[in-house]
Amino acid sequence: MTRAKPFRLAAPVVPEHALQRSMADTLGLEIAPAGKVSRDGVCWYAVDHANYAGAVPGIRQGRGIVAGVADLFLLWRGQAYFIEIKTPDGQLSEAQKAVAAAVLLAGGHVGVVASVEQLLDCLDEWRVPRAGRVRVAA
Repeated sequence: MTRAKPFRLAAPVVPEHALQRSMADTLGLEIAPAGKVSRDGVCWYAVDHANYAGAVPGIRQGRGIVAGVADLFLLWRGQAYFIEIKTPDGQLSEAQKAVAAAVLLAGGHVGVVASVEQLLDCLDEWRVPRAGRVRVAA
């Protein structure tokens, strides 16, 4: 008689879309609703190119939509801040690396985050003003 394998719980893998939703909720609390300007002059929004290739990628490319654009964009004091969201085991694609390099060469800022805590760390490192409403338990 074979013995059954012991049952083990594993931490759930958070899909990138759910992770982006929690970060959008956080930015809404910390800065302002998406597309609105905070009292400190910060504006943010999400960029969704999840189906970049689509059925007819040439049409999207012809409109200036490029692969690799970061998931979140913030604008403050004339400075651009791009944030790419990755799951903890995610990797940047070559297109994402190319866009990040272009943003940096143009004088913008780039962050890659895998958690709300890392998102808040980026904002704080860049000194982007935020409300301080969200606390992440250690």
